[in-house]
Amino acid sequence: MENNTTTSTAPTQPSPAKLPPPTTLTGKLRAKLPGRGWMIFWGVVGTIGGLVTRDHYLTVAAKKRVSDRVDVLAKQTCGVQDMPRKVTVYIMPPPGDGIHKTRHYFRQFVKPVFDAAALDYEVREGLTEGQIQAMVAADIRRKRQVAAGKTDELTEKEKAMAMVPMKSLSDGIVVLGRVALSEVLKGYQDGCFQTLDDPVPAEPVLAADPEVVAEPPVFETTTEETPATGASEPSGDENASRTDSPSSTPAAEEAASTDKPAQAETPKENEVVVIAQDEEFFSLPPSGLEPIGFIPFKNLVGIRNWPKKFYAIFNSWDCVEYAGASVMKVAFAETKDLEKEDLSLGKDEEELFKKYRGPVELDITDRVRENVKLFVTPQHIPEPKTYPDEADDSLNAE
Repeated sequence: MENNTTTSTAPTQPSPAKLPPPTTLTGKLRAKLPGRGWMIFWGVVGTIGGLVTRDHYLTVAAKKRVSDRVDVLAKQTCGVQDMPRKVTVYIMPPPGDGIHKTRHYFRQFVKPVFDAAALDYEVREGLTEGQIQAMVAADIRRKRQVAAGKTDELTEKEKAMAMVPMKSLSDGIVVLGRVALSEVLKGYQDGCFQTLDDPVPAEPVLAADPEVVAEPPVFETTTEETPATGASEPSGDENASRTDSPSSTPAAEEAASTDKPAQAETPKENEVVVIAQDEEFFSLPPSGLEPIGFIPFKNLVGIRNWPKKFYAIFNSWDCVEYAGASVMKVAFAETKDLEKEDLSLGKDEEELFKKYRGPVELDITDRVRENVKLFVTPQHIPEPKTYPDEADDSLNAE
């Protein structure tokens, strides 16, 4: 039987010709390079990694340069009864931002220089405006009271100790930024003009019937935190007191409120005590006002400052030189009188936070300003001092 079926076959496409191997240098490099996406990825990663590595290298070198200049202070010998120098550092949040920015600035650029100079320090924080002013004024007023014999130099805790340990006395104040500088100067102003007599507490308002004062029942309650939600729930004792006590019912509470006479009002615990100030109360502590060391602190906030912030991320080494020069002034403890021109310190910082607060005015009278010192750049770096006993020992050794 004849087979009349025909099969149709699709034409086969010819296989592409194999490209010849590149012979030029450009062709050989292009054949070894990855794709376009990988080139972009590794280019971005390499650029960022290079900038971070460069900034780290320059930051370490800058810190070493500053530390080497103040290292001479740490090498000075100290007597048995001598205590290291100590300064008080006041920090507060910059306008429009949190205090974590100031803490980071202090740890990264100020603290290493203090450590290299063997300088002791105490950090005090003011979370709101006016706290640093109150702290400085209270310290000045207490020193004046001790000098006038109106209070004891030792605190109640130190009196209870069998032996009071030696401690360094602060001989300088360090502020970060113009806002903190304004707080300290205002504290000097208040502390020098406040009266040394403690304010008399306000007399409580007498009750309507002082003979009969009904005290409401007091129930001690404790709260327990649930592990799931973290909300506070009353304990079993509190629930029992609510159910067992007859005063917990609304009717009993209403009856108690009508029968109970008006009680005496006591002043609140956090109530601000106003201390009188006047020119006739002016006096200075025996040790004088502590010198002030100003460290500039420019905090970049806002969307418009993002280009500057991006630049600062990869150039933090510049802040080491910028802040280190001011910290060195505090370390070498060379001072000068505070002039009127010095009240413009940190004026350039106002441009960065003018959106969040107005200009910072340093209101201080000439009577106080003339007694304030300012740390300045030393004229020369002192040589390490040696005691006579050590000099004799070195001669005997030779």
